[in-house]
Amino acid sequence: MTPPEPNSVKVWSIPTSLSQLAVYDTGIPRRAVATSEVLVLWPSVLADHRIYDAQVAALRERHRLILIDGPGHGASGASVGSFSMAQCADAVAQVLDALEIVKPVVCIGTSWGGLVAGEFALGHPERTRAVVMLNTPVFKTRARWRDSFVSWGARWLKFTNTYVQGVADAYFMPETRKRQSAYMDAFRNHIRGARGAALSRAVRSVLLERDDLASRLKSIAAPTLFVAGSHDSMYPVDDLRHAAAQLSRGRFVELPTAHLSVVDAPVETTRAIDSFLDELKFASPFELHGAKA
Repeated sequence: MTPPEPNSVKVWSIPTSLSQLAVYDTGIPRRAVATSEVLVLWPSVLADHRIYDAQVAALRERHRLILIDGPGHGASGASVGSFSMAQCADAVAQVLDALEIVKPVVCIGTSWGGLVAGEFALGHPERTRAVVMLNTPVFKTRARWRDSFVSWGARWLKFTNTYVQGVADAYFMPETRKRQSAYMDAFRNHIRGARGAALSRAVRSVLLERDDLASRLKSIAAPTLFVAGSHDSMYPVDDLRHAAAQLSRGRFVELPTAHLSVVDAPVETTRAIDSFLDELKFASPFELHGAKA
């Protein structure tokens, strides 16, 4: 497949073993240099690729960005049944094959996407340049009642203001919900417009049926940036910091956000990613440190 011209975004619909996935490709960057990377971005559950709008705007001039909506989300098709995070990672590899991308990529993900990025690094190490895990629940769920309700609600309550606002309250800081009214409207409309059965199936796969990743982080060989929000009510930052300490080439950054740092603190999150990408040119391993931005 021929990549799009610079400053345009090509939308692909790519068949994978998971489902027909909607893929957004910014193409070869206008300022492409030897250090330009291919960035593959997978969003959070209950959200689509638009959570990365700020990062696309900031990074597309120097890097090629491939954004993938998960099954049951955005314009992607529904999965046939439940699926694992490793199967999502395999679907990423199939997308790269379809786009004829052979160089190792930087796999970036938020929450669900961070799980996919971690599994991609474990299952496809030869295709992994680096990993960025944002607000990623690496532990097997410790809140089955809550996550069961979120999954059930995605099927039966997604049209209600109570359900949609509850998700928004958990995902974003109060000031974000006030400040970014246009994005918040799009976020709520995405949930309301999704197909309930497909959305619920995806939510259940991610929240309730995911494998534990924390115990396997030490096996990720690629340089890894792990970002967590200090106000994330669902996944305490201290737990995530402890898990990220297992990474052999990891960097941990704490931001003053809730669950979606890319939206709550777009400038700070992009700065952390950009700094991480700049350091990839150096061969020395990254040393884990607790940084606050």
